Amino acid sequence: MMKRPILHLILYLTLIASTLACNPTRRLPEGQLLYRGAEAAFAGSPPAQSKKVEAQMLELARPAPNGKLFGLYPRLGIYNAFANKKKGIGKWLREKLGNPPVTYDSELAERSRLRMEKYLKDNGYLQARVEQDTLVKHKKATALYKIQAGARYRVSAVDWPNDTSSLQPLLAQQKAESLLKPGMPYQLSQLEGERNRLAQAGIEQGFFGLNSENFYYYLDTTLTQHQVGLYLRVAPPQDGRPLRRHYIGRTAIYPTYLLEEQGADLRMDTFQMEEFQFIQSQDYVELPVLKRAVLQREGELYVHSLQQKTVNRLLGLGPFKFVNLKYQLREEQDTLFLDRQLFLTPSLTQDFSAELEASSLESNSLGSALNINYTHRNFLGGAENFSVDLSTGLLTQLGKDIRFINSFNISLDGRLSFPSLLIPFGLIRPERAWQARSTAALGTEFERRTAQYTLQSFRGKFAYQWQPGSLHQHELSPLQLTWVDTRNTSSAFDERLMANPRLRASFGNYLIAGAAYQYNYSEQKPQQRDDYFSLQSRAELAGNLFYGLSSVLKAGQEKPYQLFGIPFAQFLRLEADARYHHYLNRGSWIVRSTIGAALPYANSDAIPYIRQFFVGGANSIRAFKLRELGPGSNTDGFNPDLGVSDQTGDIKLELNAEYRFPLFSYLHGAFFVDAGNIWLTGTAAEGAQESDGLFEWNNFYKEIAVGAGLGLRLDITYFVLRLDMAFPLHRPFPDEGFRWVIDEIAPGSRRWRQDNLVINLALGYPF
Repeated sequence: MMKRPILHLILYLTLIASTLACNPTRRLPEGQLLYRGAEAAFAGSPPAQSKKVEAQMLELARPAPNGKLFGLYPRLGIYNAFANKKKGIGKWLREKLGNPPVTYDSELAERSRLRMEKYLKDNGYLQARVEQDTLVKHKKATALYKIQAGARYRVSAVDWPNDTSSLQPLLAQQKAESLLKPGMPYQLSQLEGERNRLAQAGIEQGFFGLNSENFYYYLDTTLTQHQVGLYLRVAPPQDGRPLRRHYIGRTAIYPTYLLEEQGADLRMDTFQMEEFQFIQSQDYVELPVLKRAVLQREGELYVHSLQQKTVNRLLGLGPFKFVNLKYQLREEQDTLFLDRQLFLTPSLTQDFSAELEASSLESNSLGSALNINYTHRNFLGGAENFSVDLSTGLLTQLGKDIRFINSFNISLDGRLSFPSLLIPFGLIRPERAWQARSTAALGTEFERRTAQYTLQSFRGKFAYQWQPGSLHQHELSPLQLTWVDTRNTSSAFDERLMANPRLRASFGNYLIAGAAYQYNYSEQKPQQRDDYFSLQSRAELAGNLFYGLSSVLKAGQEKPYQLFGIPFAQFLRLEADARYHHYLNRGSWIVRSTIGAALPYANSDAIPYIRQFFVGGANSIRAFKLRELGPGSNTDGFNPDLGVSDQTGDIKLELNAEYRFPLFSYLHGAFFVDAGNIWLTGTAAEGAQESDGLFEWNNFYKEIAVGAGLGLRLDITYFVLRLDMAFPLHRPFPDEGFRWVIDEIAPGSRRWRQDNLVINLALGYPF
């Protein structure tokens, strides 16, 4: 009953917007013109790639006109409809959904013309001219730009300085790696890039304070027609001093620096440790920990990147929220020293957070979770990070003859992280890493699947994390243990296990003991809209050590071998997740590819259940419910007696593509396509059917599930609420003929929506 008034309101607003969008100039004051945008055209011979150059010219035109939809101005129409509303829903609609008229401004048009000319000249069209005119029709104005580009100039030669200054060895070294080559098109951005490159190389070799302003070029266009000669020269610093190398001097560290307490009468204690001086008002972080985080020692040649790494290492310790590095220049016996002062501002050492979320709303299932976290960033006084995480979750399946609560789980995890690599023999040099840590972790999880089973697990691991650069992260876990106990199985679940030997082998009581390695790569730059690629990969090897010992100590015993009376799993598991994010003028494309494979061998006939793969749900193939698909073309994913889908496999293939675009304010939209499935490893037994779920090269492509949909995202920077509506395009089920169902899409049909539409409600982006 409530849906009808809301529908009427939406239709009413749509009608108003469409009607007023047909007459967008109705509220313009006398003498003003609605700006329709810019048009650009070339006069004479257009340059190479003229369409691309023309598009770049139009991007420089200001202002941006009102947005159009099918030739109309809907957001301008909404603004005009409620232009006089000072409060209430009308004011909200005008400010949130409306868009005020963009009027023609001759001054902005002239600035755009100058900007276009500059762009052309900066990119080699040194004789370019741009003329601007205006086309007025029906109180609307279009800015016209006539472009005369002329010939594009190319670099004829690059002349490098030849003098006896201390900078000369650096220039001689960098000449071979120059970005500027004879014959290349003249581009100002290339000149600026070369200046920045030289400055960066200089500060890495001791030339403190060197910057791009110390390098400049003379241009000579008289040599040959449409050729430009470049003459690189060096400008001395503004203080008149010659450019010289600098060396690290004394180092003073203030571990308890507070800006608001400066000038107050505080008692400060001073400690000397080798060449380091520590000045603090109280004991906070152990001084050897701070000393170890500071790179370079007194007398070493100043290297800018190592000083930046010092700041990052100190911030990475955890107990400090700000790190400020200052230098004082000192000359001693014709040598320039940089005395360092490091001001460390403590942060809150303890933090508590709680989060309640609706994890997914998928067709007729609802999930919720409560996550509680406690963190101490200086637990033992040496920048140790201690954290405890408590998480609980419920899965509710709605429907006839189905239990209301189908799944309940609770987990508790504790972690203690040390700010160094506790590793013998110096196998990894921590001074080369941005941040290196050693972590010990313990955890337990209890999961109850109503009408199925109870699963209790205990886990522990010791791991090393290190980051040798801004793009790369490594984690090595030489020891990780997991013990799993399955009990309270129902008769229906026992029958399922008896009918499926692979499933039976993956459950029960077992021990997972092994090692793991994880490598992450990311080009993402925070707060920047630059395209980036990222990769997360992980390899896990379990059971080999214990199997080798058992083969010697328990030779002749029946397999599987046991440890403390518990069988241990033996397998290799590999997984990789690659993503590419491409930004557009409005919105972005994101593509994700995930591949995983797990192979049991020797002491195991199947991968343990908690190490198997699954697909579907809010962050995977969204047109299918969580764990509904697979393995392969299996169709027994949901059993009303068991309550929920619970399909897993040994091989996983998944591909996702999503286009995200802004709607208004904090609301964003998305279109997406997901594809993939899971399979089992091994060879088909005699008489096996396709539904056995084995991965077969000549058959797997038919078992790829494909879905598509659209979504809304409420993105408030630190909080994203996501609603996705998805439906299948390809159903990989043999009893349905592995059908493509694109021609059956009927959003207006209630029956189609009930059978196909899957709604996901979740926090955060899916990838």
